[in-house]
Amino acid sequence: MSEVNIRDTGRNSARTSDVRELATKVQKPSDTEAITAANTITAAESGTRYVLNVAAAKIQTLPTPAAGLEYWFYVGATEPTGTHTVVTASSANIIVGNVSSPEDAAGSVATVTDADTISFVASKAVHGDFVHVWSDGTNWYLNGQCKVQDGITTTQASG
Repeated sequence: MSEVNIRDTGRNSARTSDVRELATKVQKPSDTEAITAANTITAAESGTRYVLNVAAAKIQTLPTPAAGLEYWFYVGATEPTGTHTVVTASSANIIVGNVSSPEDAAGSVATVTDADTISFVASKAVHGDFVHVWSDGTNWYLNGQCKVQDGITTTQASG
């Protein structure tokens, strides 16, 4: 198979540097960060997978929503004896979505509307439980999975 420089074909105006930059973004693995302390997350960290790997409760604060931002939070090998939380900036009630658990025999899913806090519940959240949040610029959309029913909960702390 021969290699063709797209500038040589005459059919495409894309520059080679643009294509290489795009390929780098697509192929770049997500950053992973082990959480052992409270953390205020920035927009520049979008795409990061956070591993909550400490027993004591830690608070992770999401940035102000912006379209395309997304983050993952996982319970690491050190399961929490304190409740880890992921909270919105300024306690805005803008988390919507769902959390499911295979332990729920009825197959129901916990639906989240207008929450400001996601909790990995002490002594219930286990290694591998996770949530994924992404933003459309207005809300944070939540999708999560926990082994033990109510291992991950959401609340609306502010009115």
